[in-house]
Amino acid sequence: MMKNFFKKYKSNLLILFALVSCSKDEIENIEEVYNSTCSGLSYLTRPNPVDSDNTHDYYEYAWQADPKICINVYDVSILGGREKKVQASMDWVKLNLPNIVPINVFYIDQFNASQDAKTKFDTDFCNLIREGNEVEDCIKESAESWGERSYGGGVYNTYLHNGADLMIYDDAFTSIGSSETEDTGIRYLMHEYFHTFQTSHFFFFEERNQFGINKENFQTGKPLPFIPIWMVEGAADFASLPLMAKQDLDFDHYKYAVSFLDEARRSVSASNSISLKDFESENYRVGDEFYAYGGGFMAYVYLWHMNENNFKKIIKDFYTIFSEKEKLNPGNGWKDAFEESFNISVEDFYKEFDAFMLQDRDSQISIIKSTDAWENASWN
Repeated sequence: MMKNFFKKYKSNLLILFALVSCSKDEIENIEEVYNSTCSGLSYLTRPNPVDSDNTHDYYEYAWQADPKICINVYDVSILGGREKKVQASMDWVKLNLPNIVPINVFYIDQFNASQDAKTKFDTDFCNLIREGNEVEDCIKESAESWGERSYGGGVYNTYLHNGADLMIYDDAFTSIGSSETEDTGIRYLMHEYFHTFQTSHFFFFEERNQFGINKENFQTGKPLPFIPIWMVEGAADFASLPLMAKQDLDFDHYKYAVSFLDEARRSVSASNSISLKDFESENYRVGDEFYAYGGGFMAYVYLWHMNENNFKKIIKDFYTIFSEKEKLNPGNGWKDAFEESFNISVEDFYKEFDAFMLQDRDSQISIIKSTDAWENASWN
């Protein structure tokens, strides 16, 4: 997510996630749907589990054989063709890093879209994530947040049956006169896509080929199992670079890797006693930077530096074992998955990585892989 994503756990601002119906009956002139295979939500209500045990309810969903990506675009005439970039990039990831749940993409210019488009956006959003009398309240709550919304992506246990959502706003793309290329905006799209990949796997049990929802978490309103913020955000920033590098885009991914390092260094310069461990449950600025992002990114660069085989584990393998580990050790499954994946304890990794972040910049830059390495690294 972007930098205020984890505030959603403690906030009533429902602006970071959305599920969007792709039903043709609902399409108006202010909305275009870019996937003819999208036919609306798979479920109007939460289905019954097919199995259950002491801790989880298990589900098999109708869409599991071929999860769709549905792209919804509002006020397309003011987007300058950038909706085609979004579509092309999502087509690419579906083939190259396919998700296990449907993805509902929302794309709108939050500053310049018409009020009708914004209203339809919020109405769709609230009808799909709220129920009954809560819908109108949600629409009212959301109406004042235009111009301040963050990109977002993921899936919660409350709407897992209809897949993940991904919200991208046109301000992700650079404006005229910027030194950045327009393709730079796809980095945010890939960051959010990886969040959908992460969170969907938090519920998937490979051996069962079923999705499992922890009963206690659902009953107590905990939408996701615990995982450190630095892992969620650092991995998404890390994954966004090879996902970009493998597409035909005008984007200098090595330069961005160095920029993430420099963000982390500014935090360490402001407080050289900070540890990656400090950013398990909190996400705050140090030296005007969010260390969970820059520091988290560099943590994964460091893991890749430790062992070439860790790249695949960072992108895929950690997530395929996560749900089983979390079931066996609730609240600490992430630690067990980390230690099994990377062959180092979390505490030892914190000590080693924190010491590395106190080294000089040249030493730190030296472990960032080359342009060719980012392009050629494989998660298969």
